[in-house]
Amino acid sequence: MKKNVLLGSGIVQEAISIHKCSAAQATHFVLCNHNKIKFIINLSDGLIRIRSNSAVYNYKLAILLRSIPFIRYKTLALFKIGYFAKIELNSQIAQYIPENNLWNIFVGTYDDVQKIVIQCYSQNNSPCTFIKVGNASSLDQMQREIKFLRERHTYTNLNLPTYISSSLISEESPFNILITKEIQAAPIQSRFTKELFQITREIAQTSSITKDSKKEFTHGDFAPWNIRKNADGYTIFDWEHCGMRPVGYDAVYFIMMTEIALKHSDFDTAFNKACEQIFQFDKTLKINKQEIYNEFTKTTKELIF
Repeated sequence: MKKNVLLGSGIVQEAISIHKCSAAQATHFVLCNHNKIKFIINLSDGLIRIRSNSAVYNYKLAILLRSIPFIRYKTLALFKIGYFAKIELNSQIAQYIPENNLWNIFVGTYDDVQKIVIQCYSQNNSPCTFIKVGNASSLDQMQREIKFLRERHTYTNLNLPTYISSSLISEESPFNILITKEIQAAPIQSRFTKELFQITREIAQTSSITKDSKKEFTHGDFAPWNIRKNADGYTIFDWEHCGMRPVGYDAVYFIMMTEIALKHSDFDTAFNKACEQIFQFDKTLKINKQEIYNEFTKTTKELIF
């Protein structure tokens, strides 16, 4: 029987034990968007850490996160926007939590390769570590990202997350684990700029695996929610989809994802908008609409074209 992509990969059930309880007994607050868990927030300063590291482009969810200090968790529970719970991690995952650290959980997109990210922090404001966890369904993606980060590429216009360690599924553990250092930077606006275009062109030069002039190396999910910026420049993360794709794919993808996912444009409108913006920076880039479409639909199946 084919898995319903809206149900996720099963990683939430495999990695986390959630026991609903009273506020007095709870360790975390489970914040939901309809029937889907979005964040599991530690009741000990977890919200501060969540807000400092989450890039939320869904307007309603962003408003909700900003409002929590004023609304209070008990009110959210009353309106069934979340609930109090005692949370336990699977022992195979818990061993990676730094000693004396508290943790929040970011729940990834509900699809058949869904993952979770555990944000580990201490109360002395030292940098967090992030533990990305997947199961067998996301093995290929996590292998790809781990391999890329372990190669420790050096760029001029962008930075990469600091790789700490990783572990793939084995007889001892059913999980893929990737641990990186916190990115001390702010989310960016969903606006494509010349700087971002230059970054996509530098990424394109990462690999020369193929001699096909119609293909180049890409991040594969080059969208605002995977980019941060600070005084040192831009940091690009979530390299799960990196690989060879049609020329200009990352630049087109950034604009199309903001147009389709955030503004609900159709494919043709979003593609034309992408070309219009990109050609302001480089009129010579040869972008093939059909090739972009074929590749785009592979990783954005939940979107309606």
